[in-house]
Amino acid sequence: MNRSFVYVVLAAVGFSFILVFSTVLKNLGMSSFEQLFFRLGFGFLILFAVMLARRRLHLVKRKVLPFFMVIGCTYALFGLSGLSAIAFGTPIPVSVALVYTQPIFTAVISQATGKEKVSGSKTAVVLFGVAGAFLVSGIQTTNPQITPGIVFPILAGFFYAIYLWLKRQAPSEYAPYQTLFYTFIFSIPFLLLFWIVFRNFSANQLFVGIILPDGWQLIVLFAFTLFSTVLPYGLLNYVKVDEVSPTTEGLLLLGDPLLHTLWATLLFRQFISEIQYLGAAVILVSAALHLRLSAKALKH
Repeated sequence: MNRSFVYVVLAAVGFSFILVFSTVLKNLGMSSFEQLFFRLGFGFLILFAVMLARRRLHLVKRKVLPFFMVIGCTYALFGLSGLSAIAFGTPIPVSVALVYTQPIFTAVISQATGKEKVSGSKTAVVLFGVAGAFLVSGIQTTNPQITPGIVFPILAGFFYAIYLWLKRQAPSEYAPYQTLFYTFIFSIPFLLLFWIVFRNFSANQLFVGIILPDGWQLIVLFAFTLFSTVLPYGLLNYVKVDEVSPTTEGLLLLGDPLLHTLWATLLFRQFISEIQYLGAAVILVSAALHLRLSAKALKH
């Protein structure tokens, strides 16, 4: 077991507490909008201190301004969609499984951008993942009810796929932590804009409400940012390809939804039906197969 392997495992553990922190904050009366706002704000401050210490704090160049605006907007939509499922009462295992439909959208984006041809085997894997999403959502064919709690995590998977694609297009002159820093900066104004729009369409205070956080809530928010955002993303920046291949890294990160499900059971006593557990397993198998097929495609 090398150092990069440990970094990926620790990153997966950090990511696996995202919806745990969100559920704790929801139970404390804080909306998903406000959670993300403070998460971005604290993330900005932590990364600002890192960049200041390393003397890497610079103004964004005009030529890359459009990129950071787009990736900032995408990250705001991704983060908001992922947390908002909890605000609408979706159990953690269902929410995280639907977020991991991301490889389905990644395959569609790769086909649309001409980066990768979708073979028959990849099409089968995508359809397999779609079937898993249908099972885990709990939607019944006899009485289909599509609720915000189901729509938001699927949207999170979609925006996550776009975010990952954009991240690969990041300007080479910016270090990964610099890219994350500027992503946070540009995410904040977009998040505020989305809040102005959504508060006119929803009365759910756990979605769009604003409260004055107390000391305990601020501590949880800071831990949320440090342990489940800055630390795992930072650790992944130090993973070396010659020690852990991208495919292995992707497979190890699939431990995130498995751990999410474990924490949901142990901490919140959240249980879902056997069919939904089967659907979650199908999604994860689909994601693993997608990683394997992508790795084979890169070798040929």
